[in-house]
Amino acid sequence: MKKSAIVCGKALFGLLVVLTVVFPIYMIVSNSFKPTLLIRKMPPQFFFPPTLQHYVKIFKQGNFLSYFGNSFIIAMSTTVISIVLGSLAAYGLAIMKSNWGNRISTFLLFSKLVPTITIMIPLYIILDKVHLLGTYVGPILAHVSVNAPFVAWLVLGFIRDIPGDLFEAGKLDGCTRMQVFWKIVFPLLSPAIGSALLLVMQYSWNELLFSMQYTNLHTYTLTVGVSRFVGAISVDWGQSSAAATIVMVPIIIAGFFLQKYLVSGLTAGAVKG
Repeated sequence: MKKSAIVCGKALFGLLVVLTVVFPIYMIVSNSFKPTLLIRKMPPQFFFPPTLQHYVKIFKQGNFLSYFGNSFIIAMSTTVISIVLGSLAAYGLAIMKSNWGNRISTFLLFSKLVPTITIMIPLYIILDKVHLLGTYVGPILAHVSVNAPFVAWLVLGFIRDIPGDLFEAGKLDGCTRMQVFWKIVFPLLSPAIGSALLLVMQYSWNELLFSMQYTNLHTYTLTVGVSRFVGAISVDWGQSSAAATIVMVPIIIAGFFLQKYLVSGLTAGAVKG
C-alpha cells in the first residue's frame, strides 16, 4: 500500500508539473489558430475551426521577417563569441600555475547572479558614447557580457578533468598552448560546448530587456516585436500568440537535438567543476 501510494503521489506530481509547463504553451499555440472572437470566449473552447489569419497579419502588416533575421544574427553572434571567449578563458584558468585561477573561477557565476537591470544603465551609457546604440553590436556585447563568464565556468570543470598527460603530449609534439587547445582540448569539450550552445542561444533568443533598450526600429528582435502587440489599452492576443509561437519553434528544435549534450554537460562538467 505504501509503495502504491508513493507511486501515485509521484505520478500526480509529475502530471501537475507537466500541466504547469505544457498548458501555457498549449494556450499560446491554440490561441494563435483561433478566430479573434473565440480567443476571448469563456470558458475557453478546446475544439474550434482553425484559422491562419493571425499569422498572415503579422507577416503582412509588420516587419516580422526582419525581426526574425535580427534575432538570428544577434543570437548566433552571441553564441559563437561567448563560446570562443568562455572556452579560452576556462583554458587559461585551468593551466594557470598560481592560485588565482581557482579564486577567479569562483566569481564567474556572478554574471548570472546579478540582475541584468543593474548593468543596463552603465552599458547604455558606454554604448551611447561609442555610438553603438541601435546596432547589432550593442545587444551582442550585452549578451556576451552575461554569458561568456557562465560558459567559462561550465567549460572549466571539463578541462580540469582532462588528463594532464594530453597537455604534455601536445607540447612534446611541438604544439603551442593555443594549438594544444584547438587540436586536443576543444574537441574533447563537445558535451560542455553543446550545453553552452543551447543555453546561450536560448538566453539571447528570448532576451527582452537589453534588446528593447539597445536596438531601434531597424534592429528590433523577435521579443521586442512580440511586445509591440501589447498596447496601453488592449492586447492583440491573436497576433501576439502567433508571434510567440514562431519565437518558440527554433529553440524547441535546437533543444530537441542538443538535449543529450545539455544533460551530460551540466551533470559531468558543472557538478565536478
